[in-house]
Amino acid sequence: MTSLDSFTGLDGLDHDDGLPPLLRRPEAVEDPQPVARLRRVRSALLKNPDVSLDEAAANVVTSGAVDPLRLQALVAAEPFGLLTAKPVVGGTLYATAPHPRYLDLDVLPDIINQRWAGQLHTAMDVVPSPFLATVYETLTDATSGEPRAVFTVRMRDRKALAQAVAESMHQTFYAQKGENDYTQSVLQQGVKEPLTLFVVRVVYDDGSEDTFLVTGDGNSRLMSMWLARTGGDIHAAVSACIASVIGSLDHPGARSRTEQGQARRRTVELTMRTRKNLAAATMTEATRREGHTLAFPAVVVVGARADGGGPLADLVAARDDLLANLHVHVTPWTRGAQNTQGMQRVYRHALREGLISSDVYRVLSGTVGAQEMHDLLGVPAHRLWAASVHQHVLLAGPGAYAMNRLVKQEFGMARADRQRISERLAPMALSAYRSQEGIEQALRAFGNGGTITDRVWKQPWTLTQGSDVSEVLDDVLDCALVGETGAVAELTVLGGTAAILDGYITRDRGSKEGTDRNSRTAPFRITPVNLLDALAKTAGGLRMLHSIARAHVAADPAVWPKQFHTQDREVDGQLVRDGEPVLDKTREQVIIDYEWDLVYAADPARAMATIAKNSRGPLESEAEDVRQRRLLASGVSSAFEAARSLARMHKSRGPEVFGHVDTVDELRAQLRQAEEILLRFGPSRASFLLDEDEEGEE
Repeated sequence: MTSLDSFTGLDGLDHDDGLPPLLRRPEAVEDPQPVARLRRVRSALLKNPDVSLDEAAANVVTSGAVDPLRLQALVAAEPFGLLTAKPVVGGTLYATAPHPRYLDLDVLPDIINQRWAGQLHTAMDVVPSPFLATVYETLTDATSGEPRAVFTVRMRDRKALAQAVAESMHQTFYAQKGENDYTQSVLQQGVKEPLTLFVVRVVYDDGSEDTFLVTGDGNSRLMSMWLARTGGDIHAAVSACIASVIGSLDHPGARSRTEQGQARRRTVELTMRTRKNLAAATMTEATRREGHTLAFPAVVVVGARADGGGPLADLVAARDDLLANLHVHVTPWTRGAQNTQGMQRVYRHALREGLISSDVYRVLSGTVGAQEMHDLLGVPAHRLWAASVHQHVLLAGPGAYAMNRLVKQEFGMARADRQRISERLAPMALSAYRSQEGIEQALRAFGNGGTITDRVWKQPWTLTQGSDVSEVLDDVLDCALVGETGAVAELTVLGGTAAILDGYITRDRGSKEGTDRNSRTAPFRITPVNLLDALAKTAGGLRMLHSIARAHVAADPAVWPKQFHTQDREVDGQLVRDGEPVLDKTREQVIIDYEWDLVYAADPARAMATIAKNSRGPLESEAEDVRQRRLLASGVSSAFEAARSLARMHKSRGPEVFGHVDTVDELRAQLRQAEEILLRFGPSRASFLLDEDEEGEE
């Protein structure tokens, strides 16, 4: 992707057009101190009773400070320290007072930024995240077992870390229509508002470790500094940041002392060049860019203490709370990211309280794939079960009351009903499907009550274990058909989730009531949870949920969900019973194509009554031309909707859904003839033109 040599200065770069007015000249910055001279500073830092770092973390905090002696005074335990106490949920964070730091030494953007947590892909997704972990964790000291004021995160290798940095900078640059770009301000006066930095320990798959500082608050300013340094191009800014801070992507494992020494030498060269050029009579563009981006003010979180005086167990929750206090608006940019971040904290609290196991937590956090989930929990290795694990943890059995309490505490709710629970749970439960096209519609449906029926919520049910997906689903159906309430709940969750993901159940307010069996229509309006509740009470409904789940996991164009009768009644003079297949005139079982089919099957009597109510014939006094225009508009609309529906089916069934090629050609010819008639005989908007007879009278 990049190398240490990919960024060597400003020579030859095509910069952004023009520079803003200069409001403040860059200040001359001293050269970085040799590492050997920083030992006293590091010792003073570690002796401070409010600091909870290890030696590697202390090295990073001290080595990037522009004025190490000033930092030593800030953290010295005697006669007093100048650390700032910042109250957060569960305890207090301790941070240094603002002090200048070098941009090029050990500082990265927030590599797992919670602001777009609602869009991050998990390891369970078929289009996985470029990095393995989706959340920070609190580092625990291997010897004492106590938590430190350090994040830890796992990465495959340096390339994965570089991809995470690139993702962070690009997301920040393009978010909110570019309003996070402060490049012009940096070039005018540098960075004046301090950035809040946290220490992070990156653990690579080969067992090596590297330590950096990451922005908690200030991602936009850090990204803008690299933009200002490199001429305003985001790709050049990303490459420069990666090359300067992470180093060569061709080398495995952590940065060596040689690489870190080279980074310091390049910073020395940069500071020397800038001081020399600042002393010149005329300040060049390169000097202005480099001078304003050599260093920036920052506060660094170096300690964390719980309310009881001991170590703070959840640095991630404390960090989120700190950022929420630093901003007028809640930190995440979208509701989905807010809910994702909140549910991540709920799961961490549940793990600490012993409500869930560490294996379950790994699945909930999205750091394991489908096969690893099977190895850990025994459920089938498919992401549908990952979605069901989320629901089982939050909704099933006596544990649901404790989880309900955690959700209310986290989101500040006096009461947590199904609507509120499902809305918060949706982005996490469906996180394994974030790359799926149209996932937003599924999130809306799941957030409108989802699968939380009376048999699912706070009732005892479990997820059946097994390796063969079809066998597990068949076993669950067999148990549900004989009345086992736990199996009914399990099938409601599995089949209901699959139906929501495949578009067979949508949000109530998004469903259009209609009299035609078509996509995006339904014979009557019904919420997802009420529809699932109705289906789960009948043998035919259970069979349809089972069929939908089987088709979902098969992901095979030849496997489609089938319709079943849900009532004992007479159809076309023949008695049908609940649970029997719905057959067409050729005695083939009917396929579920639309949400319309499920809604109709849930309550056929109500569906027929609603269809009759909404069916309106033409008015008796309707003129013939009015009737023909109505027929024309209706026919064109029906043709258009049919073509769109067949086009959607084309993705999975292929072009055969449109019929024989000769039939398609004939339809196209008829449509062209209709268009020619409208063009030739219909009214024209170009009425201001003279007709041929008027032109000839000249």
